[in-house]
Amino acid sequence: MLGKIEFIKYLILGVAAIALLTDLFFGKIYNWITLPTAIGGILAGYYFQGWSGVGQASLGFGTGLLFYGWLFGLQVMGGGDVKLLMALGCWVGPEYTAEVAILGVLLGGAGAFVLLGVTGRLGGFVRRLHRLLLSLFIKELEVEIPQVDRTFTMPFGIPLSIAAVWVAFANPFSQFGGLWR
Repeated sequence: MLGKIEFIKYLILGVAAIALLTDLFFGKIYNWITLPTAIGGILAGYYFQGWSGVGQASLGFGTGLLFYGWLFGLQVMGGGDVKLLMALGCWVGPEYTAEVAILGVLLGGAGAFVLLGVTGRLGGFVRRLHRLLLSLFIKELEVEIPQVDRTFTMPFGIPLSIAAVWVAFANPFSQFGGLWR
């Protein structure tokens, strides 16, 4: 019989695997996976810890919204990615959610860098970034905000799912005094 922690780890693995596959093949993380996951996390919080468990689930949900909600507002990230982080946060709380959010951005950035290189867009990206940085630090230059290429997208559910499982099973932040124990 699985204990509570093991059950949650394998639930994260299952939800993350489904989200990764749907984002990879269909370009979406569906509500039919995120909504029941969030509701289940809140109900489990109540079952195991009463109202304090509901509070922890709510903090996990809110942490996900805080970390990624503004990216959705800027249309940099899809809503399914934000909802996935919030839903998983309901099960484990704010510390786990923060670590997954940070690791997800690091993995996503590395993946985007590789994708830019493979598609031959890395040179143009580096030039635009260089011009932006120069315009920010040299006061005589007008700030040059690069245009975002909306046709070039990356399914962020992939690095986010990998981060969720990685933090749950082998927390890479633990050597730095990780937040989630």
